[in-house]
Amino acid sequence: MQDAVHRLVEAEGPIHREVLVRHLGELLYEPQPARIRGRVEDAADRLVAEERVSETNGFFDLPDRTCTYARWPLPGLTKRPAEHVSPAERQRALLGLVEDRPGLLNAEQAVAAAAGFFGWSPRAGGAPPRLMSDLYLLRDTGVLTGWPDRLEPATGAGK
Repeated sequence: MQDAVHRLVEAEGPIHREVLVRHLGELLYEPQPARIRGRVEDAADRLVAEERVSETNGFFDLPDRTCTYARWPLPGLTKRPAEHVSPAERQRALLGLVEDRPGLLNAEQAVAAAAGFFGWSPRAGGAPPRLMSDLYLLRDTGVLTGWPDRLEPATGAGK
């Protein structure tokens, strides 16, 4: 089970704990992923203890791997709820949108565009507050400038 968990984290990380269990259930043809939850979580926890996988706030990834892209839902596939998309991936999406339109988006427009990118409502649910929090973090760490009306990537950000 550890090898399967590691391969899935390697391919899909950062991946939320719930999504990891569900995807391994699909790969193992288990119609009720809850049946394998304990084994999957034990394997993931062992990988974390061995430092072959890292876990941050319920998301597994390879240690020290930087999130370099954001995944949008393909037509016909289930959209991930906001809580199943890692902060690093949401931040990568926000930065990418600002890089594509430097100086043309304000904070609220960037949040709405990122929500649309992931297939979420720009006004409802938990997505907008999470995205705004991510945007504040990008601002506070110096990755974005022009707050709040004309967002631009800081020189060298995201590259």
